[in-house]
Amino acid sequence: MLKLISMKYFNLFAILLLLSSPAFSQIIPGEGILDFDSCKFESLCNIVKPDTSVRNIWQTGKPSKPFFDTAYSGPNAIVTDTVHPYPVSNHSCFDLAVRNLYFFNMIVGFRHKFQTDTLTDGGYIEVSLDKGLTWMNIIHSDTTAMIFSTENMYTIRDTLKGGINGFSGTSAGWIYSRIQWIWTLPLKIFPPPDTVILRFHFISDSTQTNKAGWMIDNILISAAKMSGSINETSRDVNSIEIFPNPYSELTTIKFNQLKVERHTLIIVNTLGQTVKEFKEISDHQVQLRKEDLNSGIYFVLLQNNQKTLAARKLIVE
Repeated sequence: MLKLISMKYFNLFAILLLLSSPAFSQIIPGEGILDFDSCKFESLCNIVKPDTSVRNIWQTGKPSKPFFDTAYSGPNAIVTDTVHPYPVSNHSCFDLAVRNLYFFNMIVGFRHKFQTDTLTDGGYIEVSLDKGLTWMNIIHSDTTAMIFSTENMYTIRDTLKGGINGFSGTSAGWIYSRIQWIWTLPLKIFPPPDTVILRFHFISDSTQTNKAGWMIDNILISAAKMSGSINETSRDVNSIEIFPNPYSELTTIKFNQLKVERHTLIIVNTLGQTVKEFKEISDHQVQLRKEDLNSGIYFVLLQNNQKTLAARKLIVE
């Protein structure tokens, strides 16, 4: 199991340098953590939705089999069968809905144990950022706006049958794993999806090993306010107006209600690279033409003394 490296991001370039290696960062709150959804499986849990097919072996209840004799807290957990070993040639799953809080970076934590046939049977997690239209393994989760960090998660070296990355073998008791989506830019430009969906899969091959499978308890969904971030919902967002946006020929960027005499306008691409910069601006508007930028998504940052005052997303058609 990979021991994850501690990191707290302050700007995009530091993140890109650190994340160029296969190691993932330890999750560290910036300005406190707010817990807003949880599931201990002692009562109806609306954020967990098991597959309804007859082959699905995920059950909520009191575990009563070797290695899975008690839940982490309370009598109940969600288990790949609460009584019997997991069957052969099985593929079962359940979904976890993660509500987005636009002001925060999302964290999903859970306690779990597993006992499976090493390198063949086991569990893995997929994520969908488009309401279930497309899925990707959680350790490959990436977008131009957000990246993820993890604690005690499987790695690209941990594989199941078919080469799928996942948990396999026997855990050393209960493990606490966490997943966090953080903004790759030091400020929030536009909101992520309304709901992120995590899909917990369990798969087995054709060999019966009479092992317990996977047990999960105490799912907790939280949000961390990161230091230095700026939301589009803050009062400073009204300091920038872009019209038209998207634009194809000409657009005007206006600055409203600014208390500084001179400021700097920076335009960065989705990789965080500065593609255009206007220094010592004393006027209240800047115009951009088609030839100034290639087609794509950009972020307009208004700064004074290297402090970001406001930000907007800009789309060039």
